[in-house]
Amino acid sequence: MKKIFMFTSVHNWNDTRIFYKEAVSLAKKYEVELHAPADFDFKEENSVKIYGLPRWYKVSERKKIRKEIWQRINKTDADIFHFHDPELVFMGMLLKIFKKKKVIYDIHENYYTSILLKKWIPTKYLRKIVALLFSFIEKFSCSFFDAIIFAEIYYKNNFSNKHIMKSVDVLNYPLLKKIESKKSKDNVTKIIYTGGVTVERGTINMINGVKELIKRKINAKLYLVGYLNDENIISIIENNTKLNENVVIIGKREFVDRLVIDKEYLSADIGLALISSKEHYEKKLLTKFFEYMQNQIPIIISNYQNWEKLINETNCGLCVDPLNPKEIADAIEYIINNPEIAKQMGKNGRKAVEEKFNWKNEEKKLFKIYKEILK
Repeated sequence: MKKIFMFTSVHNWNDTRIFYKEAVSLAKKYEVELHAPADFDFKEENSVKIYGLPRWYKVSERKKIRKEIWQRINKTDADIFHFHDPELVFMGMLLKIFKKKKVIYDIHENYYTSILLKKWIPTKYLRKIVALLFSFIEKFSCSFFDAIIFAEIYYKNNFSNKHIMKSVDVLNYPLLKKIESKKSKDNVTKIIYTGGVTVERGTINMINGVKELIKRKINAKLYLVGYLNDENIISIIENNTKLNENVVIIGKREFVDRLVIDKEYLSADIGLALISSKEHYEKKLLTKFFEYMQNQIPIIISNYQNWEKLINETNCGLCVDPLNPKEIADAIEYIINNPEIAKQMGKNGRKAVEEKFNWKNEEKKLFKIYKEILK
C-alpha cells in the first residue's frame, strides 16, 4: 500500500479540511501519516496515523516546527508528500529537486490578498511588496510540484499552465451527515458565527449588529465559536455589560474542537458571516456557509456578488451590507418574525448541500489526482 506523508506547520491536527476530509478520505485507499501541531505525540484515528508537532502561539515558534518536519521527512519512506502551508514551499521544492519525491501543494487561500491583511507587517506599502514577492515565489515553486490542489475555483486564476503540471479543485464542502435538531426551548434566538474571530472576518460588524438588537430589545444572543485572541475585541465585549450578556465567546484564547462546533450548530437559529474585507473574501464561498446550510440554519451574509448569487440560487438566507448595523438587525428581526420562512430557508440550504455542496463529490476528485500521480 502506498504511503502518504501529509504535513502542516500551521494548522492543528484536527483541522476540518486536512484531517476530517482529506486525510480520512485518503486513508480508505492509502497508508496516511499526518504530521501537525497537537497536544500529543501520536495517536491513530479513523485509520490515520497522527504524529504531533509542537503547538505554536507566535509565528516565530513555527521555525522549530519546520525543522522537526524536515527531520521526519529524512527518516520516512513515504511515496507522496502532501503539504498545506505557503511557508513550506521551499521544503516542497527541496523534496522534489533533491529527493525526487512526488509532492502535492494544497492551496487553502489566495495568499496575495491574505498577506495584504497581515497587521504584523507594519505598512500597506510593505505588505504589497511582501505579497508580490511571495506571489512570484509561489508561482515559481508550483512549477516543480506534481500537483496543485485548490480549495477555491478562482485561486487558479492567479496561475498559468506553465506554473503547474497538474491541478484540481477540491472544494471545501462539508461532510454530509444526518442532523438531529436539538433547538433550545427557551425564547432566546441563538445567532452563531464559526471560524476565526477577527476584525478582518467581521467581528466588529457582528457586535454592532448586536448593539442594534439590544436597542430594539430583541431577545437574541450571538455565539462566537472560534479562536479569539484579539485583546481589543475581548475588551469591547467584556467591558460592556449589555454586550457581555448578549455575546457568548466560545474559544477565548484557545482553539475550538470540531465536536464543540458541531454541537453548537444543533441549537443555532441563524448563521452569520458579515465580512467586510472585500478584496480577500468577495470571491470566496466560505466553508461556514455550507456548514450552516447543512445544519438547516438560515444564513445572513455580506452582499457580495458571488455571495448574493449563492443566496439567489438556493434561497437559504439573506444578504446585507456588513457595515450597516440597522440592515443587519432588520435581517435578523425578519427571520425571527417569520419562523415558517426561516424554516424553509433552512430546508433549502440542506437540500442544496445534499445535492451539490458536499464532500462526497470532492473526495472523488481527490482520489483521481492521486491515482494520476501514482501511475
